[in-house]
Amino acid sequence: MSRARVGIVDDHPIVSYPLADALRRAGHTVLEPVTAVECLPEGGPGDVAVCDHSLPEGRSGAEAVAHLTSRGWRVLATSGVAGRAQVLDVVAAGAWGYVEKRFTTHAEYVHAVGLVSAGRHHVSPLLAALLLDDAAARPLGAGDLSARQRTALRALAEGDGHEEVLAALGNLSGNVSGPVSETVSGTGEAELEAALAGAFALTARRRRINRLSPRELDVVAVVGCRGLGLKETARELGIRPGTVADHLEAAKRKYLASHPGERDLSPRAAALRWAMELRLC
Repeated sequence: MSRARVGIVDDHPIVSYPLADALRRAGHTVLEPVTAVECLPEGGPGDVAVCDHSLPEGRSGAEAVAHLTSRGWRVLATSGVAGRAQVLDVVAAGAWGYVEKRFTTHAEYVHAVGLVSAGRHHVSPLLAALLLDDAAARPLGAGDLSARQRTALRALAEGDGHEEVLAALGNLSGNVSGPVSETVSGTGEAELEAALAGAFALTARRRRINRLSPRELDVVAVVGCRGLGLKETARELGIRPGTVADHLEAAKRKYLASHPGERDLSPRAAALRWAMELRLC
């Protein structure tokens, strides 16, 4: 597995320092853990930043991932509290994988860092399920997930091991004629990475289409968190009441598009759901 220079961004020393020790024991070069993404130096080829989602200092969430990516880091996002939309947002912002803190051992972090450093995406069963759900909720038509991408994600979502995932892809192509182990290198690995990278790119495209705009976020925060009416919100934000209503309708449409099974929400109810889900209050 690839050895990397690793930066850890987390505001809980009880998490970051033991993880740093585990990564060092695995042969990685680990920088002193920091509590803000702005404290990491520029990254280079193969450098991995393990970044907590909710950071009290500086940039946080998808904004933190985008900042690290722009500075040359490959980001492995992690959290114990992030919601569905927030996980998908960090993927859309450029993360190479996501690790849920509550159910992940140090050994799994070490494995994920090695994959990302080597230029491969890390997809846990949880993340695979979220990517599939997102595609079902907001299909992009003819340009959506391919059969190969769906096969890889379904296998990962079901908890299949690496060789089983490769075998599923091989069976799809009808090219598995020998032992599964023969598919583990070369073409099989390249096909798996291509499938995962493509699925990540499609998720980013969906998020761009249905993500709340900055002004919609402002309206959702005022209406959802403070319960203000159209006129009060308009005065607060310096816009017309009709514009507030338009933003609320857009937020409702995007919420319903992002959450399959939801029906007949009012614009104000959708604003409250967004505010709670995005932790705007």
